[in-house]
Amino acid sequence: MLVVEAQQPRQGGGGFGPDPTTQVISNKDLQAELKVTDAQLEKFKGVIEKQTKANEAFKGGFGKGGFDKEKFAEIQKERTALNDEIKKVVAETLTPDQRKRLKQIERQALGVRAFTNEEVVSDLKLTDEQKNKVKGIVDEYTKDVRELGGFGGGGKGGFKKGDFDKEKLAENQKKREKLAKAAVSDVEEVLTADQKKQWKEMTGEPFDVTKLNAGGFRGGFGGGNRGKNKTKDSDE
Repeated sequence: MLVVEAQQPRQGGGGFGPDPTTQVISNKDLQAELKVTDAQLEKFKGVIEKQTKANEAFKGGFGKGGFDKEKFAEIQKERTALNDEIKKVVAETLTPDQRKRLKQIERQALGVRAFTNEEVVSDLKLTDEQKNKVKGIVDEYTKDVRELGGFGGGGKGGFKKGDFDKEKLAENQKKREKLAKAAVSDVEEVLTADQKKQWKEMTGEPFDVTKLNAGGFRGGFGGGNRGKNKTKDSDE
């Protein structure tokens, strides 16, 4: 099967997760999971070309003379419009079964934040008490990830002595993934048996969301270290 790859635009850090829908046009693992055909890939070529040009323009937003705030804002606006176009093309190209599976993967990629999504909350019929418990888990997750830092250098700035610390980044990402699993587990304890069954149907078979691109980090966001699921820094 022909697979066309294009560099995904990076999403902002701290709270932005991967968007599987926009990655369908270029992510080989996602294409394999959805069983995207050669004919469907052909329909993606137009937006792939636009995406490649947008990525180049995005890099140009950081001029030699420093960060161009106005240029960057303009490029971001164009990227948003392009992402909307990509989503439209993907929706029109995929079959109903492929769209269903993609929706399941989107929920998995959201991690614990999926339980604050209006559609998910409505489908699961979460009670006010459950919503409050979920909010507590999400709030603690946000605090944990903020304290963990982004790129892992000297402090929250994410750099060590002016250099990008790749080893610390990898270490932090492993911690994020553990926090994500722990938080979802915490939320599932809040759900009733029927809600757990429905959630399993809403997410389908597990997909390795670390294969998705997310703001320079691989993997979805969503975690928290509450109760017995708390993940310590020393855990491997």
